Amino acid sequence: MNISTSILKFSDVTVESRPHYETELWNISFTLNPGDLLLVRIERENERLPLADASEGLVGPKPGSVMFLGEDWGCMSADHAAEQRGKIGRLFDDEGWVSDLEVNQNIMLSQRYHTRRSDEEILDEALRFARMFGLPGLPRGRPGSVRRPDLRKAACIRAFLGQPALIILEQPVRGVYADLMSPLLNAVESARKRGAALLWTATDPQIWNHPGIHATMRARMLGSELCPMEGEG
Repeated sequence: MNISTSILKFSDVTVESRPHYETELWNISFTLNPGDLLLVRIERENERLPLADASEGLVGPKPGSVMFLGEDWGCMSADHAAEQRGKIGRLFDDEGWVSDLEVNQNIMLSQRYHTRRSDEEILDEALRFARMFGLPGLPRGRPGSVRRPDLRKAACIRAFLGQPALIILEQPVRGVYADLMSPLLNAVESARKRGAALLWTATDPQIWNHPGIHATMRARMLGSELCPMEGEG
């Protein structure tokens, strides 16, 4: 990946509260460059935030701007925005599966839609990630029939697939910490080395204090404000 500009930049971003969210965002600014990892601690009573959706241009700030790869989401055409979202991997806190597709189809769906890669190429990469996350292959069956640890590993495969420029991890190891933490850290470090930026949100203090997470920046959501924290600990 050859990126000479920032990957994600929030400039004085305010996003009003909506029914889907438990709080708003107020006057948030940060920049993620290639290789950066922003670890955000959120409170359990305010877990549903518009932070990830704003990062993908799915909700617009008023006022402020969100830039992805040097372009303002608010100035992109619908087609170009869809193309740019193909460069983002996301592990959704609420799973985000298409319920009438099997999990293996879900994993490959974004790459099939956003890229011109062959199914064979996509599948080969997905299987490499499956082995990394301790799965014998891609889980089959519809999402409701797959055990939660395997479903969470499948979500990780989907998030890292296709060498995305930005990877958003929304509480990725909640409820499956022991199964997932080690392979996830390996995948995170590999992505950072090739130049991806990551945004990781968590409520679990185990994540916040984990010695293997070498975050470039740490911050805490206090109400609707993002408050920078000093140091790695």
